[in-house]
Amino acid sequence: MREGPDGIITSATLRSAIRGKISAGNGRRTISLLIHSYAPPNAHGRDDDTGLRRLPVEVIPHERRAAFLLDLARLRDDLPVDPIDIERAAG
Repeated sequence: MREGPDGIITSATLRSAIRGKISAGNGRRTISLLIHSYAPPNAHGRDDDTGLRRLPVEVIPHERRAAFLLDLARLRDDLPVDPIDIERAAG
């Protein structure tokens, strides 16, 4: 895991990890739900065509990025996605 100055996980690192999961077959919706679970409640994004608000990875607070990367690494797209379960897992 690449980190920026002072051990900060950069947005570029998050995007790179997300691209890797998408290339491996994970769905964008699953990843988007995971981002939601780590974003603050007042985070702003854009609506997509599925009715889900897409949030940029920059909204994930720095202190939660390591945990986000761990949960991202554990994602398996062959399991049903339940936003409530993802939210609980995110703590």
